[in-house]
This record gives sequence, C-alpha cells and structure tokens, in this order.
Amino acid sequence: MARDPRPAPAAPEDGLLEWMKAARIIAKIPYPPVSAWEFGQLKTERAVRDRLKGATVYIIAQRPILWFDQVRVEDGQIRLDINDGQGPPVKAIVDPYGLGIFATDEPMTVECGFHHDATDQPPPWDRAASLKLYDRDKTLRVWWSPQKLLFEAFALDRPILLAGDPERFMDFEIHYIGKAYDQRLWKRLKAHERYLDILTYEKVRGVDHGQPSLEITIFALEVVELEELHGVRDGPEEGQADPPGMTIFRHPDDPADPRWRAFRRRWAQAHEAAVTTELEAALIDLFKPAHNTIKVKVYPKIAGGLHALGYSDTLLRLKNCPYIFRTEAGGTPLEGADPEDGW
Repeated sequence: MARDPRPAPAAPEDGLLEWMKAARIIAKIPYPPVSAWEFGQLKTERAVRDRLKGATVYIIAQRPILWFDQVRVEDGQIRLDINDGQGPPVKAIVDPYGLGIFATDEPMTVECGFHHDATDQPPPWDRAASLKLYDRDKTLRVWWSPQKLLFEAFALDRPILLAGDPERFMDFEIHYIGKAYDQRLWKRLKAHERYLDILTYEKVRGVDHGQPSLEITIFALEVVELEELHGVRDGPEEGQADPPGMTIFRHPDDPADPRWRAFRRRWAQAHEAAVTTELEAALIDLFKPAHNTIKVKVYPKIAGGLHALGYSDTLLRLKNCPYIFRTEAGGTPLEGADPEDGW
C-alpha cells in the first residue's frame, strides 16, 4: 500500500499541483475470537451481542483447539497450563483480585466448562474448555476460554503471567472473509452457506477430537475510524507510468479555489457501507481465502468501495491484533507486523 501523501512543495509556474487523497481504514477486534461451538453458546448473551453490534466484517479461521490443564486455585490465584497437544504447554498465573474482578475480602468460586463429560471431576482439572468465576451470590463475574485469556494478555495488556511460547497459539489459517453490513453478525452467520460448508468439509487440525466446530474460529472486525490524508503525490519516477486507475487531482494550493475546497471536504464516514466493502475486498485480495469463491479480480477497482468515491489510494490499520493469519494462496502477508501499532 502507498505511503502517506507528502505535504505540498513549491507550486509550478501555472499554479497547479498534482494532488492525491488517500483514506486510511482503522479497524479493531471488538471481542476475543470464539470457536463456532462457543459462538453457538454466546450469541444469546446480551453483553456479547452488544460488543459485536458494530462489527461489519468477519474472518472465519481455524487452528487446533486449546484447552486448560492442571487448573487449581492457590492463595487466591488461578494456576493452569494452556495446551493444544502439539507442543509444550504454556503455564499461566491469573490473579482475579489483582485484576480487580474481586475485592480483596470477597469470596470467589471457580468452575470449569468441558467439551466432554467431566461431572464431579476434582481439581486439578484437565481438558477444560473454559473457566467461570462466580461471587458469593453465584453471579458470574468473568469467563475465560484459552483464546479469550490470551487475547486479554496480548491485545489488552492485562497483567496475566505466561511462561513458555504463547505466540505459537496465535497462528490461524483463514478460510473465509465476509461482511455483515446490513444485518447483525450472528444473524449473518446463522444461515451462511460458506460457514456451513467450512464446518462440514474442513478437516480437524488438532488431536483427540473429531469436531471441526471446536476449531473453526470467528474473528469480528469493527471499523472505528476513517482518516483522510491529503498531499501532493509522490511520483511517479521518471519514465514510470502511474498505477492503473489512480486518481490524480490538479488544482492550486489555495483555499479560495473551489477545487481546493471540494478536495479538502470529507468524502466518507467510518460507518458507511463503502468502508466495509473496501475493508472486506482489501483483506480478500491480501489473503485469497479458499472458500471465497468470488475473488477480487482487480483490486482496488471494485464496485461500491472507496475508490469509487474518488480516493486515490486506501490504507489499512488493524489495531489490537496479535495474530498471524495465513492462507495457502496468500501466505502470511502480515507476519512481522507490530501488533501495538497495527498492520
């Protein structure tokens, strides 16, 4: 993607400069990634629906399932291992009191959820799918799946102690990228043909289970800001043509000129459909997921996107994303990106 347009240099004799106007889409992951199995359990929870209601683009991905082993409570701290059966586990210490979930004098009850029948299993618990923490009134204060715990540690910088190589749990294979601009995300996925195909036909990647729904994972993306960048264009080099379809604007650097004012006014808002269309198309073009049978033929020449509104270029930043996404066709184009600064 192009660099930010430069500020204006000295104007030529005719007073006209060649300008570019770029749009930078800034998106975030509003809720930790959830497996298809977890999504089926959580989609009726109001708090989860509220967190996802602004999400308009989603990624369906897959990796071997994670689970908790050796879960026990010692001196008010929860100690556990995070495991996927494919390498050394990651040891973790979670302090609900230090995290402010409970006051220092409050009692806490810890329960585990399981994908299998583990009735009356005494601690330390193994193969646990989730942790649930209740107060004295049996009100749920917080729940964690392994991925939710890792998301809070990496993306939200919560003080959760991890020992080992947790980064290896952040690698996902992308199957499909879609949008749900005109309806809620959970309604879109409920009867989504590609989603059902992925659950039906994708093979299990992990060990000791035969349920793809435990591995198929949903990432939601929410556009939080659209930045407009104006400047005199950078290039082309001598003898080199402009990229096809690039829009160049010619006008003086004079606020009194109507062309200058039209160029500087805002052309789109963050939550407009064109921004969602552009974000979806950019990600499909980047990763080329196998289940996106309708590919983006010539990006950024797409109907209904930001280029159709006149922008010369678009850029993308995804905040709070510590994940490595990959596909067989697209590789890992974002590997090495700084999760603190975004892509």
